[in-house]
Amino acid sequence: MRREVMWTGWDHQGSEHLILQIGTDGIEADSRVEGIHDGLAFQLTYQLHLDPGWRIRRLSARLDSGRECHLSTDGHGQWWCPQRGHLSSLTGCLDIDIAATPFTNTLPIRRLALSPGASASLSVALLSVPTLGLGAARQRYTCLSPHGFRYEGLDSGFTAQLDVDDQGLVLDYPDTFRRWPLPSTPA
Repeated sequence: MRREVMWTGWDHQGSEHLILQIGTDGIEADSRVEGIHDGLAFQLTYQLHLDPGWRIRRLSARLDSGRECHLSTDGHGQWWCPQRGHLSSLTGCLDIDIAATPFTNTLPIRRLALSPGASASLSVALLSVPTLGLGAARQRYTCLSPHGFRYEGLDSGFTAQLDVDDQGLVLDYPDTFRRWPLPSTPA
């Protein structure tokens, strides 16, 4: 199955165009993000290769400035970078959070498959944009309904309620991203 998804920033100063390929042997996401950080424009392209259980296996990210980040993981919390080898600072992280995109919220939402009322805390590999700095961050997802999740950044104290579609893709991330065009609601 192939899906194209677009998001725009609430402030209309950024956008993302994602192409998602979902197959029986895994999932591939190819995306281009344009945004502004501290008054400076950036363009980021990234590719994620996921296994059928929505666990990340590889990431390639590149900024228009030429800065790049390439990572691989075994899906069980061990990470590697071609330039630096094993990344012990990310041990235990099962997901990645690319700060400039709502798409990476889909990974834990799909992987965890939480029932309404259930929550899970996890460690993620956090990729900052536009620096492409990398570190571990603690997060919690709580399923509020089949189409609603509360996201909490446990280190930052940030909280948001995410509205998602049937596939766990973000429709609305208040004050940050919203799907474009906005999906129609059933009558």
